Amino acid sequence: MNHNDKNYEKYIEHQSQKTLDPLKRKKWLSEEWDSKIEGFTNEFSKFSKFLNKDTKCLCLGARTGQEVVALKNMGIDSVVGIDIISNEPYVIKGDIHSLQFDDNSFDFVYTNIIDHSIDPKKMISEIERVLKVGGIFFLQAQLGLNQDEYTVFEITNPLYDIVTLFDQSFCLAIRHVNNDQSFNFAGMNIEFIFRKDEKLSELYEKWGTIATVELPKKYNELWEQINLPIQTKKLDTANILEEEKRSTILTGLKKRAYYLTRIAEIYNSKNILEVGTAEGWQFFSFGEYAKNNSASVTSCDPRDVRNKKYTKEYEGTCHYFQNTSKLLGTLSEVQDIDLFYIDGLHDENTVITDLVNLLDKQSNSPVWIFDDFDARFGCAKDIASIIASSPSGFKVWNVGLTASGFPSHQAMTCEKYKTK
Repeated sequence: MNHNDKNYEKYIEHQSQKTLDPLKRKKWLSEEWDSKIEGFTNEFSKFSKFLNKDTKCLCLGARTGQEVVALKNMGIDSVVGIDIISNEPYVIKGDIHSLQFDDNSFDFVYTNIIDHSIDPKKMISEIERVLKVGGIFFLQAQLGLNQDEYTVFEITNPLYDIVTLFDQSFCLAIRHVNNDQSFNFAGMNIEFIFRKDEKLSELYEKWGTIATVELPKKYNELWEQINLPIQTKKLDTANILEEEKRSTILTGLKKRAYYLTRIAEIYNSKNILEVGTAEGWQFFSFGEYAKNNSASVTSCDPRDVRNKKYTKEYEGTCHYFQNTSKLLGTLSEVQDIDLFYIDGLHDENTVITDLVNLLDKQSNSPVWIFDDFDARFGCAKDIASIIASSPSGFKVWNVGLTASGFPSHQAMTCEKYKTK
């Protein structure tokens, strides 16, 4: 974002009007002062086991500072509030899109004004930058509601609109603010809890995102030889003929297989299992990783349509079974899988079936990656159920557009699942 842009200046001016409104300020500083401190105290009490005297806290969009006072009243020494208008001693002037703090400065960050952000991705990037590894970000928001004339960003889907904004954090919870689904004292009806993760931070620092990662020559060859012709035909079938759009879609698609190998590298995965081999683009991309990292890859698919050239090239590291996950779950040679990639059938109950079939094949610390986490597929219900049951949290990222022009998402957990 260019903060010298006239549109951004207009945005700041417009948002300032709400904070400077004399009637609103009088209300915030008098009749609502005590009630909002009490309200924030109740909200922050959810983190009583995490917050302590030495926790360094940051409140974004704090306006007159009731959330700052609430945290200080809970015995926390270091609490900073920022807003586009200062209200000292509780709130200093700052920009949620360009925070003035050093990297890894805070243990706990809170906001309820993401709907006022002109660039939510930039805002979240700044929050993750200043948050320490292991730190907690507590976000409260309004789901499906355009609150007032100052709302810039409206949330309609919590997973795709919010969780995908994060690069370095696992989402620990998405829940209604109140059990009866009502709005709280500040008008919020949904809340998110995120924890900045060491491995995800390492992935981000070393390799960037799926959009920014640089594709090495060999992985580009695999893309061009295996998947590019398939995706080009899909673009034609979908009647997507405009060259710029075709180029944008293909540029986004070409990196997804390599990006998953970077996750494997960060987690030092040695035994990878894939469900849904197809022509083998992801299978052989994992194979290229495995060849250079003393690892192995196992995959299954009832149809054998693998690329013959790369089947031969990777026969020492890529092991294929023309069958389903049910068979893999019975094979003694398939053990201690530390990265699962589930990309099989798209119908409801298919992903849960794959997971159950493979439970006994998990290592002590497995990574699970689920493809096609998109509402148009029945398997999205499976994936949503699985990630919601993961105590250590989950990550969802936007892969880009498919060759049919639909948004595409993947989900990830680091969970050892058990039979209920």
